[in-house]
Amino acid sequence: MVIKMLIKPWLPLCVLAIIAVPMTQAAFKLSEASSWNDKIQKGQLKGIPDNAMPPEALMARAAELDAKGDFEGALSAYKRLEEQTGNPYAKDAAYNAATIYLKRAISAGGPASDPQTIPLVELAKEGYRSLLRTDPEDWDARYNLDRALRLIPEEDDQENEGGNPPIGAERAPTTMRGFTLGLP
Repeated sequence: MVIKMLIKPWLPLCVLAIIAVPMTQAAFKLSEASSWNDKIQKGQLKGIPDNAMPPEALMARAAELDAKGDFEGALSAYKRLEEQTGNPYAKDAAYNAATIYLKRAISAGGPASDPQTIPLVELAKEGYRSLLRTDPEDWDARYNLDRALRLIPEEDDQENEGGNPPIGAERAPTTMRGFTLGLP
């Protein structure tokens, strides 16, 4: 009887404490997210160091830098997003970085008019292939890889395997009839 009397007044307080702690944490996270959203919408991310930003803010900053034409800054931010473990935006950052390379090559006229764009196209192809290795069903990456391959087509190394000898190749002396190379 005495135990029941001691437990009854404390039971609601214990339940309230168990519920209040997670609710307080959720309220704090919501307040922090709201603060970052306000900074993103107002464009106030400029003075904040990249390592102090959550992935969402860093992704917004990278997109903002890309839109302003600061490709090196955008590529740096995208690279940082790719390197973060457990980041839900890593795939999007890799795609955007490869797309920056491809857009820069196309805007310069492509390899036909400016041979210095060849490394940009190659970097774009490498980025899209990396994405397709992790997700073969990524149709955006497939489409852009196809565009990059149209700019700089790749030669098939498998063409001459098992077929005719390459043009201008020497014939081996073993193809002569009735001649052996010292075999018993």
